[in-house]
Amino acid sequence: MEIQPRIRTSIDELEKITLTVNCLGLFSSNELIDDVPTDSLSFLLLPCYLGVLHQNITTEPKVKLAELERATIYYQSFLERARNLKIIDYNFHWDVEAEEEKLDGERRSKLTAEQARSLKLARFRKKKELTELESSIRHQIQTSDSEDSILRHLYVTQLKYWCEKSLEELQSIEEETPLLKMMAERGSTPMEPRPPRIASKPFIITRDEQQKKVFGIGYPAIPTMTVDQWYEKRFGHGQQASAPSSSAPRKDDSEEDENDDESRQRKIRMDEYKDTHRRGWGNTHNKG
Repeated sequence: MEIQPRIRTSIDELEKITLTVNCLGLFSSNELIDDVPTDSLSFLLLPCYLGVLHQNITTEPKVKLAELERATIYYQSFLERARNLKIIDYNFHWDVEAEEEKLDGERRSKLTAEQARSLKLARFRKKKELTELESSIRHQIQTSDSEDSILRHLYVTQLKYWCEKSLEELQSIEEETPLLKMMAERGSTPMEPRPPRIASKPFIITRDEQQKKVFGIGYPAIPTMTVDQWYEKRFGHGQQASAPSSSAPRKDDSEEDENDDESRQRKIRMDEYKDTHRRGWGNTHNKG
């Protein structure tokens, strides 16, 4: 089953439970957290659950803005009730009835990046401490009898955790809202159709007057024909170039044999001469 239909179904069910809680009058505006019965404490988280569900609905930007507005209302309603019950003692920037809350809103709008980062880190540490405390209480409930005081401590810890969580989600919604507004404005403004592009004819530089105008007459790097065209012009279509023939006449085998005999006889006579005439015998002028 897809998540979005399940979110819609959960919203319907939680709205019915909220209507029942309001009809029963489980909570009063003039009571504190100690006056609320333990069995009724868990119903205080209904606005948080509804806020999370509306915040996670996936839809187009304009509808998403409306869903985030509903989530904001639920988170703020929960935080205001938690403050009335004295679970927290925060001042909220959206409450403009008290002067100190107006000033708090002005201070918040002037927070620097470093201050916002410090606030986020402090909130993260607080959530971590509450999560560890909740785990410890759950372990205590499992290992001992579920006394009303222990169970009440667990519910109050969960309420404090969701106070920090709700403030964090409200900050996230504030950061996401401008982007969604910009996307919604772009989606509502029809885009002007682009004029059709005129197809241009291909321009090919040829080997004629146009080429001369571009490169000048006698430009040495411009080829006048391709290699295939030159080959066809030189040797003709379908013909192969003949290998160059030697212009020197080839000697006959008989002439080569005679030359070999004469050369051999000449070497024999030279060897006989060297045997009878030692080197240096003819030099009689330089004898000592």
